[in-house]
Amino acid sequence: MAQPMRFQAVVDQVTRHNPDLATYRLRACKRLPRFIPGQFIHLTIDSFDPTGFWPESRIFSVANAVADRYTIELTISRQGLYTGRILDGLLQGAQVWAKGPYGDFTIDASHGYGRAVLIAGGTGITPFCAFMDAVLKQGSLPVSEVTLHYGAQAPDLLIYRALADQCAAAIPDFQVHYYAEKHTDSADPQVQTGRIDLRNIICDNKLTQETAFFLSGPKSMIQSLRDGLIHTHRVSTEQVLIDAWE
Repeated sequence: MAQPMRFQAVVDQVTRHNPDLATYRLRACKRLPRFIPGQFIHLTIDSFDPTGFWPESRIFSVANAVADRYTIELTISRQGLYTGRILDGLLQGAQVWAKGPYGDFTIDASHGYGRAVLIAGGTGITPFCAFMDAVLKQGSLPVSEVTLHYGAQAPDLLIYRALADQCAAAIPDFQVHYYAEKHTDSADPQVQTGRIDLRNIICDNKLTQETAFFLSGPKSMIQSLRDGLIHTHRVSTEQVLIDAWE
């Protein structure tokens, strides 16, 4: 994997989904290392002297493939004081510092499984967005079959639904299922009402022993799904992979 580096970037675009959720497109001031989909960066909005200590920062999964080696997309939700500072104060044109890439939450054949089930809650979709972006550019999957289960509080918070739909339309062995806890629109049958249901995922996944399960989202969701997979459905621990920093 590429050696992480520190770099400065300019906020090229801000897309606000609601007061507590926004997507930021950063333009790095120099060519970046090669990112692998599923990796993350440390982002700081505080002043930084490259000869000094790294300031307070937060970790965010990269939501695009960084194919041009300059553009990074992050989707950030309000989780505390620091993310609040980002959402309330980081505007287009601002300069930030970051370091990365880090992490090995990668979807490929190196895990030894031919099929992958991706389970994402809220902004936990972002590492899978980088994967989908890369798959669309390559035109093929790194494994034989991928199924994405993507949930949010409401349908309008499935902010990367268009990307997932595009991937499902372009890649025959990529499937997607949507869930929304608050969903009353019967005209949108593609979105199931309620939280992601592990029983349906297991029933739909007949070759469980050949499948790697990738979990990304709130800590409580990850813990519940991990426990359900391992203790209730007897999936081996090696088959369950989670975002290490979540």
